[in-house]
Amino acid sequence: MKKNDRKHCRKIQYLLAGALLCFLLAPALTAYADAIAISENSFFNRHISECVFLERSFSANGEEGRVFVVNAPGSKKEIATIKNGETIYFEYSCLYEGEFWGLSPGFDGWADLSQFLVLYDHVAFEEEHPGEFYPYEGDYGEIEKAGRAFAWPWPGAGAPLWAIENLELEYFWADYAWEDEQGREWGFFSYSRGGRDIWVCLSDPTNRDIPAFNPGQEPSLWESETTHIDTGQQGNRTLVIIIVLVAALAAGTALLIKKFWKPNKAN
Repeated sequence: MKKNDRKHCRKIQYLLAGALLCFLLAPALTAYADAIAISENSFFNRHISECVFLERSFSANGEEGRVFVVNAPGSKKEIATIKNGETIYFEYSCLYEGEFWGLSPGFDGWADLSQFLVLYDHVAFEEEHPGEFYPYEGDYGEIEKAGRAFAWPWPGAGAPLWAIENLELEYFWADYAWEDEQGREWGFFSYSRGGRDIWVCLSDPTNRDIPAFNPGQEPSLWESETTHIDTGQQGNRTLVIIIVLVAALAAGTALLIKKFWKPNKAN
């Protein structure tokens, strides 16, 4: 092989290595991209720093038998009407002139949260069990062996949400754990390939018939944002690693291109 040909091969090898690193990072980057909500609501875009993640479902409970969705908190411009008893999902909340409002991605509009009841969910479960959560120090041997697990809305819900198939442990770690009265250990996953904000029975991951010991409460009044358990340690650590790797990839690729990909000089 001629000297110029060898140089050309090295160029291709370096570029392929950079492309491979991008490919390996893609799943992790996608995971975090999925968690970022993009809204076209003008009020949200102007006040994004004042909005916080809510990500909970509510049941309409208006004084007049319905609740109006408007284009911005305090606005009279109606976008939709929600009848009492109907469920609506709010992704963000915002305190506006002393009242909490929720942004619905389905309508791309806002509604007064005092006119709703919040449905029982994983957040309500956290509120009922303060001080009972701990870092998970076990392994995922049972899950790895089965290659699947059932996702639950919260421990003891009575019925799972879905089955997580072809489970990859590389993207599957519990933010924290909780043990029920029967000694079963449950893990909470704020994000996994199987979904977001789910629970998995780590002691018995493939059993969909775990008896209901906490079917959940009736919808209740919502007062303000809940102080959630600090589940960000693992996620933040992973995000930092991703940022560092991406920065290194960008810098490395630039150096490689500068060093090796030079225009051919005229003979």
